[in-house]
Amino acid sequence: MITTEFKERILYLKKHNLVIEALYEIMDQFDLKHSVFTGFDFRDEINTKGVLLTAEGAEKTGIQIKVPRNILDFDLALVANLLMHEMYHVYQRSGDNQVEVREEREWQAYHEMIFHEKFPSIPVLADFYVKQFGAKAITYYDKMSDELKLKYADQKTDVEKVLNEIDAKEKPQPENIEEKIDTISWSDFEKIDIRVGTIISVNDFPEAKNPAYQLEIDFGLLGIKKSSAQITTLYSKDDLINQQIIAVVNFPKKQIATFMSECLVMGVYGNNKDVILLNPERKVENGLKIG
Repeated sequence: MITTEFKERILYLKKHNLVIEALYEIMDQFDLKHSVFTGFDFRDEINTKGVLLTAEGAEKTGIQIKVPRNILDFDLALVANLLMHEMYHVYQRSGDNQVEVREEREWQAYHEMIFHEKFPSIPVLADFYVKQFGAKAITYYDKMSDELKLKYADQKTDVEKVLNEIDAKEKPQPENIEEKIDTISWSDFEKIDIRVGTIISVNDFPEAKNPAYQLEIDFGLLGIKKSSAQITTLYSKDDLINQQIIAVVNFPKKQIATFMSECLVMGVYGNNKDVILLNPERKVENGLKIG
C-alpha cells in the first residue's frame, strides 16, 4: 500500500535529486531485498515516455540494478513493480534454483507483476498496466519449449482469465444512448467559452487528493491561467511543456487543496478513466475560440 506520507517522502527526495535514495526507500517499503543485490546505477533514458530497468552482474560478484534517471517521473506503483521485476531476476540468478532459460525467467517475473505471490506487499497495478504486462507474459510463454509450456499451462490460464476480465469491464454495454443524453439549446452552448492554450509550466501537486499536476497555460490575449489536471498516468511533465490543449476558460475559479484552478483542461476518458488530452490537429494561435 502506498500511503500519502510515503508518496510525499518520495516526492521530497525526487525534488532534491536524491533518486537513488528514493529507490532504496521503495525497496525497504516493499521488502525487496536479496544478499547479492549490490545497489543501483544509472543507465541512459530511452525516452520520456518509456522506462527500462536491467539487472546486471553475477551471483559471485553481486548483481546491480540499472535505472534511468527519470524513473521517478512515473507512477509510484509502477516503479515499485518494475523494481520487483528486476529483483525477481536477482532471485532467479542466485542460489540453488537458478532459472537458465530467458523465456522462463521473463514469464515468471511478468506473472509475479500480476499476482504478487512472492512479494505480496507490492501495490496492485492499474488495469492499463496489467494488460501490458500480461500481454508480455503471454509473448514469452509462446516462445517457450513445449515442456515449459506444459509446466506453466495453469498459470497461463490464470493470466488469460485476468486479461479477459479486464476486457469485459472495458467493453461497452448495450444501452439506449438517446435516453441518456440531455439536450441543450444553442444559447446554452454559446455560454461555454472554450479556447486553445499552450502549457508553459508543469509542477507536481502532492497536496491533491488524486494524482495531479499544476499547470500554467498561455491563452494569448486572455493571459496565463492556472489549472489542476489529473493526467499523471499518461503524461510526464516533459511531455506537457509546449503542448497545446483545449480548455473551458469561463468557469468560476475553484480551490483545490492549496491551489486555485482558473480553467478546465479538456480530455477524453480512456481505459481506467485515464484522461487523453484534446488538442488541435495543427499549431494555432493561443486564445482562439472553439466552436
